[in-house]
Amino acid sequence: MTVKIIAELGSNPAASGWPMKIYCDAAALAGADAAKTQLFYAEHFPEAERESKHPLEFPRERLAEFVACAHNAGLEAGASVFDADAVALAAKYCDWLKLAAREQSNSDLRGLTILTRKTVYRSISNFDNFRVMWREVPMVTISEYPTPMWKSLLAVIGAEDYFRRRAALRAWGWSSHTRGWWDCALAVRLGASVIEKHICLLHNEIEGGHSLTPADFSRMTSYVRRWEI
Repeated sequence: MTVKIIAELGSNPAASGWPMKIYCDAAALAGADAAKTQLFYAEHFPEAERESKHPLEFPRERLAEFVACAHNAGLEAGASVFDADAVALAAKYCDWLKLAAREQSNSDLRGLTILTRKTVYRSISNFDNFRVMWREVPMVTISEYPTPMWKSLLAVIGAEDYFRRRAALRAWGWSSHTRGWWDCALAVRLGASVIEKHICLLHNEIEGGHSLTPADFSRMTSYVRRWEI
């Protein structure tokens, strides 16, 4: 089984003016298969967080540029969506869509993504009332930034047990928010077919605390490729 490795750009490029080509090229050189951005507005977050989120909003008018940079680097391109306009924009330009764990119970948004007929990677933080719809790939995650490694390792083991007991739901992935990558390695060893990990150029970037530099990202991908099952 070939594992898809997604390099999550997140908000890391925001401080330097969103230099998409630099980040996509770095992700490709580090061995990623895809690059992903996020199409949120600050208003999607609780009021206390909005002021800090405004400078991190991806410039949606540049989504086509991001996708072109990813494709030119040999990568797939995807985006996390948080509203109907973002779904329509991502459906037009991206290869696939992503739903964040905070949208796990947002049935309206989820329905819109399914209607695009594109693959939807859907982050989930728990299995309460969990169902998989057509073209959805569940991505287990912990919404803690950064997540302690021990907590992530236990969550990976729990995810493997959940999906192993449900043979029809064997396709699953892991979205990591740790400082390292051993949770990603364990997930692949236990059968995950998709890995999502934040990438940064420098550790002092906005989400550098739960991202890997290209050198460390490359080490992760090299390990994953050796243990694909």
